Amino acid sequence: MRLRAALWLLPCLAAAAPPVTLFDDLVEVAPGQVRTLAVPLRQAPARLACSFRVLRGADARLLLVPAESVDAWIEGRPFEELAVTGYGRNGTLSHLAREPRELVLGVQGRGDARRLTRLRLLVRVLDPATPFPPVPRPADRRRGELLVWSSLLLFAAGAAAGALHLRRLFASRG
Repeated sequence: MRLRAALWLLPCLAAAAPPVTLFDDLVEVAPGQVRTLAVPLRQAPARLACSFRVLRGADARLLLVPAESVDAWIEGRPFEELAVTGYGRNGTLSHLAREPRELVLGVQGRGDARRLTRLRLLVRVLDPATPFPPVPRPADRRRGELLVWSSLLLFAAGAAAGALHLRRLFASRG
């Protein structure tokens, strides 16, 4: 019986694969320069989701290219661009990889700045069936009301128990 239940639960657990965080750190980029990060995608199909938020300095952008196109990109020749964001204070990009391959993520600071750009960068590998960006779901009003009323009742019960305890203590003193 337990074996059947375990065999039934295994596909359910495997279907909901948690996101794998490849990079979640602060990155500093000099004005007009590019900081590159290797992004190995070992599993396929997979969705690579990258987001950044500038903490200090000028605007920045992200550029995702295959590892074999990096030399052409650096030399100014035509190269394969998988995804790119515009310059801004924050941004996200997403790429659906059909086969495992090595990718390179470039973080580029705007060239007209005078100081380093510091940003928080998050790179994750998601299940390809997961929509990106996530679709917001409206809150369920009934569940919210139930949560508020049950919290209120729990607080009232705790307060009443405390009041009874204090009453007993004062009665025993007097």
